[in-house]
Amino acid sequence: MTVWDAIAQSEMRHTPLCVLSLDFREAFDRVAHQYLFTVLKAYGLHESFVDRIRHMYQDTTSTIQINGRIAGTIPIQCSVQQGCPLSMALFALCINPLLHYLDTHLEGICFGRTANRMAVVAYADDVTIFVTQRDEFRIIQDAQQCYEQATGARLNIQKSKALAIGGWNDTGNDLGVDFVQNMRILEITFSATIEGTTHNSWSRTATHGSQAQQAYGRNLSIAQRIQYIHNTLLAPIWYIAQTLPPPETYTRQLTTAVQWYLWRGAIFRVPLSTIQKPLRQGGWALPT
Repeated sequence: MTVWDAIAQSEMRHTPLCVLSLDFREAFDRVAHQYLFTVLKAYGLHESFVDRIRHMYQDTTSTIQINGRIAGTIPIQCSVQQGCPLSMALFALCINPLLHYLDTHLEGICFGRTANRMAVVAYADDVTIFVTQRDEFRIIQDAQQCYEQATGARLNIQKSKALAIGGWNDTGNDLGVDFVQNMRILEITFSATIEGTTHNSWSRTATHGSQAQQAYGRNLSIAQRIQYIHNTLLAPIWYIAQTLPPPETYTRQLTTAVQWYLWRGAIFRVPLSTIQKPLRQGGWALPT
């Protein structure tokens, strides 16, 4: 929603804005353990807690089995452990110094009358930066290089993208990141305009019709087909709908796909409005 609001404001006011999406190569595997321990101390965490984390990661090794034979041990000096519930929190603590530096050194954008300023948003290793001036790319590059030296991280230039919004007409930058027409952030496809963002994100829902056709052959009861619609056909829709209101065109397409799947392409035997009623009213609680 923050990216959506930034694009809408820049488009409406025609102010220059560059949405920069950074991708770090093997982000979770490159966290240096020594950096991790240093960051935990800097946050003021109790020494006993830091020692417990150190015992989890220090002097750990791994082995490789080749043709039935186990090779020598390999010391592991970086990465957070896969499958550990604590790993996501540790990674967030490790990347937060980079985010804090960018947030305090970039001008950012202000939303609405409350003048809430925002320069960077992130979810795990997905980092999105709002650049308002060409000179800020140098600040971002310096911060990125410092972060890489401290943590062992590596910026993936090929997967990092930039999107020009509003009055932004300079396609050069010190990072070497390519400017694109469309950019996907957390499965939402953003473009330079709100109309384009809505169209690009919802156009992917057209595949749900063919997905329903592939399930025609399954011998399911109507209750099972409605459950399939809930759990499979419409599940990805709810995520997009939280950010982008669905246009009427795609709403009709989804309704048609649901109807055809529900009755296997035959003439509708029960009005859709009846099936959409709550269970206590004699319906099947099909989403409207």
